[in-house]
Amino acid sequence: MLRAIFTWWTGATIGARFQIGRGSAFVGEDEVGNRYFETIDARRDYDGRNRRFVIYNGYADASKVTPDWHGWLHH
Repeated sequence: MLRAIFTWWTGATIGARFQIGRGSAFVGEDEVGNRYFETIDARRDYDGRNRRFVIYNGYADASKVTPDWHGWLHH
């Protein structure tokens, strides 16, 4: 339980999961099991676009994101 609260490298923390789940919509899941979300409320990036998130399946490693989802994450 404590590992889920304080560590980010083994997956999203409880706070991150709460924040993403509260104001974001589930967009999809890739073949590795990573889940992708986009904000549905007024939280925007510096350039006015909706923020996009990934919750990794297991160890947080950006190289596990497939090229098509990488492009989606970066608009």
